[in-house]
This record gives sequence, structure tokens and C-alpha cells, in this order.
Amino acid sequence: MVMVHIVKPKHSTTNHTQSDSLFKHCIPLNSNCNLSLNWTVDGTLYLNTAYFVGGLFTQVPGGILATRFSPVRICGLSVLLSSICMVVLPVCIQNSQYIAVMVVRILQGIIEGPSVPAINGVISAWAPKSEKSRMITIAYAGAYLSPAVAMAVSGTLSCHVCWHAVLYLYGGLGILWSIIFMIVVVDSPSAHPRLSINERALYDREASAAQRSSTKTANAIPWKHILTSLPMSAIFVGSFCRNWIFSMLLTEVPTYMQDSFHNLNIFEIGLLSSLSEVCMTIVTVTGGVLIDKLIKSGLISTTVGRKVAQCSGFGIEAICIICLGFITRLEVVMIVMCVGVAFSGLAISGYQVNPLDLSPTYASVLTGISRTGVIGAILSTLTASVLRGRTRISHEKTWHEVFWIAGAIHLAGVLYYGIFASGHKQYWADGPPAEAERLVNPSSDPDFAQQPGDMEHKQFLSKSVTYDSVSQEDKEESDSPDWFLQSM
Repeated sequence: MVMVHIVKPKHSTTNHTQSDSLFKHCIPLNSNCNLSLNWTVDGTLYLNTAYFVGGLFTQVPGGILATRFSPVRICGLSVLLSSICMVVLPVCIQNSQYIAVMVVRILQGIIEGPSVPAINGVISAWAPKSEKSRMITIAYAGAYLSPAVAMAVSGTLSCHVCWHAVLYLYGGLGILWSIIFMIVVVDSPSAHPRLSINERALYDREASAAQRSSTKTANAIPWKHILTSLPMSAIFVGSFCRNWIFSMLLTEVPTYMQDSFHNLNIFEIGLLSSLSEVCMTIVTVTGGVLIDKLIKSGLISTTVGRKVAQCSGFGIEAICIICLGFITRLEVVMIVMCVGVAFSGLAISGYQVNPLDLSPTYASVLTGISRTGVIGAILSTLTASVLRGRTRISHEKTWHEVFWIAGAIHLAGVLYYGIFASGHKQYWADGPPAEAERLVNPSSDPDFAQQPGDMEHKQFLSKSVTYDSVSQEDKEESDSPDWFLQSM
């Protein structure tokens, strides 16, 4: 949104900038709180690509770090350092240092890469078996609500306060949040000093079989089984498609509105771009609760629940995205976009929760691998930049092609997930059996040393970390693919 504000595009059919319409009622261009750069719009899209490229290289290492060290610390430090980079950005932008901005964006991507695998490691330890979808969707609802808030706030502050106000605001809030997060949150129930008796009883009954983060756990990661697992590949494909669409909505839709609806100002673009994310947040939370209730009641299996959530959510979104390529009226565009993006919230109860199903112990690693699906975001922003850079084709036609490509990829991803996904714990979920048994034996592992005489803590800790062999239900599917219709 900041780049949409400070980089004024020129349309091929006119000789003047769009400032009379896009920035009407905003701060005058000659104000100290305004900025106008001679960069190209296509160049600003590459800055988004740089961020996603940076994040690609630290997803898997982030998952390994969260398995080896405290996932809370990994996530908190990731957000802290990225927020510091956000505060540095305005200095680089104001001095028109494109290369410096590119470097900072790459650094932000590298630094933020471990945050999602790490937070999934925390959720894996804390989520009761019957509430995994609910906890994941509530946690990720913040990630999807934040763009809605950010677009509206960014448009307002850039238009009426100052072009860099939003960068300092988000940077400062990120620094504050990360410090509070690292102070308040602990890695697992067994490490929490103030759990009530009822809470301890809950985790005795429904705690996941996740092992505690340690060097031994990290060394026992079953890489071969993970990388050759078809259910794991289905999660990756779902992540790839989601990243393609999400990056398009987050970074390309404001430019699409700027190109296609010239009478909108920056405040209106921010407000309209945020509506679909608000709708998605509502469906994300309610969808997670619904899927959990259906699975817990026994009406559907975990596998069917994941596939129904994923295929219905992303399938409807894919159809709506394709339809956008045939629509030119703003009102209809907003309705179709809100419907499609809203239903995509159901899919968060699919591929996002799935790593916790396959392996609670290595959920961080699986999430890190799936998050390399950020390649989809890289290709999405590159595709938009290249197509928009053509001089002989109108921007309106270009955006129709962008939507058609995105929708087709999304449909292909739905088909793949529907065939190969699984909601059951895999036979390799706890690493090599002999090693896993040794890792979590409290009497032999110094990481699990207990205080003498603390019988309640001893009993709780023993139950929450004891090696849990694959249950009969888990064995039914193990790592073999199952066809979607057969699983129904």
C-alpha cells in the first residue's frame, strides 16, 4: 500500500499521472509528509518478490531450529528482527535507494521464514487432539485479519497522516509484541508452572504425542520418510497454491484496482482490498470449529474432514478467481472476490492443520517443508510483474490473464490434495522407534529431569511426553495414499 501511494503510475493512454484521482483528498504532493518516487510500478512488484525469495531459504532451517531449541524463542526473535528491519525501511525509501530497499526486503524474508514453522511447533504441543483445527484456525485468523486491518490502516495513514507513518507503526508494534510473546508464552504444557488441576487433567487425556525440543529429537528427524510421503507432498501442493493466491491478494490486488478502476483514491483502494480478508477471517474461525465438531462426533474421519475443508474452500475460491477474469464492474468484482476469499478460510482446517495430524513431534519440520511453497508467491509476483510489463497489451487484459492462471493452478492443487492427503498420524511420526523410546524416557534423558517429591508434576510430565506408538486408527492409512472418493 505504501508503494501504491508513493509510486505514481502513468497510463499509456494519457500524458499525466493518476494523482488527480488516486490521491484526491490526500496530503498535498508538495507536503513534507508526502513522497513521490520515479520508480516503476513493475519494479515495486519485484520488491515483494524479493521478500518471498528471502523467506524460501529459512523455512526448513526454521523448522529444524524449532525442533532443536525453544520454538517460542525462535518465533519471537524472528518477528523482533523483522520489525527492526521495518523501522529501517523508511530511511532507505526516502533516499530513493532501490537496491537498499531490495536488500532489506530480502533480509525480512530470511528473518521471518522460521516464524511460522516455530509457531506450529508451539501449537502442536498445546493443542488437544480434539481441538487442533480450532487452535490452528484461531491462531491463523490473526494472520488473515491483519492484512485486512493493514490495508485499511495503511491507506488511511498514507493518505491523511504521512507516507511512512504505517511503516513505523507496524515496526513498533512488532517489536512490542515479540517481547511480550517471549515473556508470556511457554513451549509446552509440561513447562508451564501454573496449570490448574483441570487443565492438567485435560492434557493427561488429550495431549499430543509430541516430544520435547532437544538435540536428540532433531537428530532423529526421519528425512527420507518425510520427503517421500505422499500426504506430505499434498500439504506442500496446498501451500504452494495458497501462497500463489495469497500473495496475489496481498500485493497485486491493490495494483489491479489502481490499474482497472481509475476513480479510486488510495484510501478507497485500501478499504476495498481489506473486505475480502475480513470475510475470510470469519469463515476461518467458524470453519475450524465446525470441522473439529464433525471429527469429534465421529460423523467423518480426520482424513475426510481435511479433504472436505481443503477442496471445498480452495475449489470455490479457484472458480471465483477465474470468474474475475471476465468481470469489469467494480461492484461485481468485490462480491465475487469476497465470496471466493471467504470460502478459502475453510481450507485452513485442511493443509494448515495437516502437519499436526501426520507428526505432532515434527510438526515444525513438516510446516517448514510445506512453507517452501512460498515458491508459489515468488512465481505469482514474478508472473504479474512480467505480464504487466508488456507495453502492447492493456493492463486490464493483463490482470484477466493473471486471474485465469491463478485459478487454474488452484484447481489443480485441489485435485492433488483430494487424492493424496491423509489426516492420520504416520508410522514415522516419532522417528526411529528405538531412538524415540530412548528420547522420551524421563529416567534416562537429562532434559526431562524432575524435582524429587513433585509427584503431580512427575505424573503429568510422564504422561505428556511418553512415547505414543501409532494407534490402530493411525495404522489404517499410515503413509499410503488413499483416493478421495474412497475415503468418503
